[in-house]
Amino acid sequence: MGAVGLVHLAAGEFLALLAWLMPRHVARARRAAPAVVLLDLAPIVLGAGLLGLAAGKPLFAGLVTLALGAGFALTDYTMRQTLREPVVFSAASELPQVFTHPHLYLPFAGPVLVVGGAAAAILMALAFLLAEPPLWTPHPVDALLAVALLAACLWLLAREPLLGAAARALRRLDPTGEPFADAAALGPFAMLLVHATIARAERSARQVALAAPLVVREPTRGSVGAQVGGLGGPIIIVQCESFFDARRLSPRIPCDLLPGFDACCAASAAYGRLAVPAWGANTMRAEFAVLTGTPESELGFDRFNPYYALARVPIESQVWRLRRAGYRTICLHPFDRRFFRRDLAMPALGFERFLGREVLGGSAVPPYCPDPEFAGQILRILAEEGPQTLIFAITMGNHGPWPASGPPIDPAVAAIFDNGQMPDHGELLRYLDGLRRSDAMLQVLMEGLARHASPSVLAFYGDHLPSLGAAFDHFGFDEWSSDYAIWPGPGAPQRRDLQVHDLLRLIVDAVLGAGPVSALDLGACRPSGPCRGVAR
Repeated sequence: MGAVGLVHLAAGEFLALLAWLMPRHVARARRAAPAVVLLDLAPIVLGAGLLGLAAGKPLFAGLVTLALGAGFALTDYTMRQTLREPVVFSAASELPQVFTHPHLYLPFAGPVLVVGGAAAAILMALAFLLAEPPLWTPHPVDALLAVALLAACLWLLAREPLLGAAARALRRLDPTGEPFADAAALGPFAMLLVHATIARAERSARQVALAAPLVVREPTRGSVGAQVGGLGGPIIIVQCESFFDARRLSPRIPCDLLPGFDACCAASAAYGRLAVPAWGANTMRAEFAVLTGTPESELGFDRFNPYYALARVPIESQVWRLRRAGYRTICLHPFDRRFFRRDLAMPALGFERFLGREVLGGSAVPPYCPDPEFAGQILRILAEEGPQTLIFAITMGNHGPWPASGPPIDPAVAAIFDNGQMPDHGELLRYLDGLRRSDAMLQVLMEGLARHASPSVLAFYGDHLPSLGAAFDHFGFDEWSSDYAIWPGPGAPQRRDLQVHDLLRLIVDAVLGAGPVSALDLGACRPSGPCRGVAR
């Protein structure tokens, strides 16, 4: 190997080293024990080494590794800024959705940056692949065999008894389970390996602990009224995308922004803040908590995405409780049923039917199914199914991102903030415009259920706050809680903050306990102050 070859080899190794250091810089990874550093470095070394073995071209291998490392660093940085969380191991399950639903992901990182950077990396890699002379004989077959051997080793490692031994060894690194801290202490790649291995090792036992009792024979339809004290009325749970009482953000937002929510709170059995486990996205976390009643503390590392692998077997839930009591259980989502793999998770959580956009209509790209129109679909399906029905509705109408440009905004909303220099100004106005339509949806549902022959229960809540971090920072707003209301109530509403996993459980406890929903057991819930803007 001549001097030029040594330069190529050194340059390729330097590029691979940069591919490792860039994500560590984003993660603010600290110095650590040699074993931890080697674990964090291992994916980079394996990737660059296999590419070099296959092509015999170290510059090409280093450049491809650098492009992948830079892409990971950009993803991690973007998630930290927009979701207030770094990349976690379960994010791998969402990678295919970046290609099937790019409009939900690319705008946060910048489409020009992502597409342009990817195109530049591909072109440069092709140029080096064609122009760089090989420093050693390429061995693509050997590289493929090495990949196959590595895959076989990982397959064995993912099964007992090796899985348990690996998890025990990695626990000695003292992961906290908090991704910011673990990424800094272990390095981003080591954190992913540690979290993924421990999660897999614990998952089977956790699935057994959370398993739904076997449904031997479901009750005859129509028998539920006798079982639950004659209530047997419909239960409608609406998980409203990115909903919260935005009047908490700034006094400049008018008090009459959400007349439907105000009316719902004023006539509710309970309302208040809802402590949700994510900010800006990761809807499945609040969704799983509501449906199961299981707190995050019982999910281990699977709390990052319970649908990723945990909810692939029947998991005990409030849905199963109602189903065993004779309720029909239906989930509605006017979008792709496979998103988050809800098509697998919803049956495991107890839903008999899961209807997506193929039945409900709506668009796969913005603008999505409008929330008021979705309310009509909910009422239509309720009329078809009868009173002893649980409907869990997942809205899509106000899903981010909220581009500053687009269809005209309601003039009343557009006039709220006239400072075009405010961060996320256009995005915030478009979000508020969508919030008004979510509020209109709530009004449609309350009016429709008020005409229903059977006593109904309606719970309306936000899954998380919108990913408008720059606007929130501008107002000094750093809260995470969304808002909820349980309607109707017979007298003065109870103002209480709730943990998200308590929401549906309290309702089901009241319904199956032969008591009115007004008898919600909120004694353990912390009271809070008056809801600004609620009608009195």
